[in-house]
Amino acid sequence: MAFLAEAETLEGLFESAARALTEVMVDRRSLREKISREISVVAEDPDRLLYDFLTELIIIKDVDSLLFKDFHVGIDDDDDDKKEERRLRLTCTMRGEPIDRVHHRLRNDVKAVTMHMFGITQKKHGGWTVTVVLDI
Repeated sequence: MAFLAEAETLEGLFESAARALTEVMVDRRSLREKISREISVVAEDPDRLLYDFLTELIIIKDVDSLLFKDFHVGIDDDDDDKKEERRLRLTCTMRGEPIDRVHHRLRNDVKAVTMHMFGITQKKHGGWTVTVVLDI
């Protein structure tokens, strides 16, 4: 299964991709914002950062049985003069709840994000887009 996400900002693109991933797994309208969780991911470029972020959401679903409805993403350049390579740091505050097979309208059990066709593109006239293919 694949989806295309778009947004005006890079942070917005990550939020849009997280919502799309969740929508593949469950009807987001059936989720409530009962609990909050924050995660942090570090990577060398935006593509890897998004891949790792989406993978983390799948892991949380599998290990902790949690799904999230709302995402607030911040991305900072973790530039330290002592480091030779650029690092991006994502922090995301998410609101959702434990999976409830009675209450939630579950769809697909996503196994992984694939690298097939994966890539973030910055549009000429502003905004960002990404294609994501999921293994279900």
